Amino acid sequence: MPLVKRLTRIGTSSGVILDRAVLRQVDLEPDAEVEVAVEGKRIVITAHRYATRAEFGAAKRKVFAANRASLERLAKR
Repeated sequence: MPLVKRLTRIGTSSGVILDRAVLRQVDLEPDAEVEVAVEGKRIVITAHRYATRAEFGAAKRKVFAANRASLERLAKR
């Protein structure tokens, strides 16, 4: 059965207060960073995670490969 919560006004925004028990179920601390995504009519909240060294390295290589000519021109200045 889904947990029903009411939106709470916070200044000009709205928020949802998540109970400690709910946070424990997904292994989140009260001050954890989360990602918020909209999928159709759903709001999805997931734990934020930073890229691993391998993921960062792969992204860096991809950006450098795609922009090699521009980066070489900048390096010559």
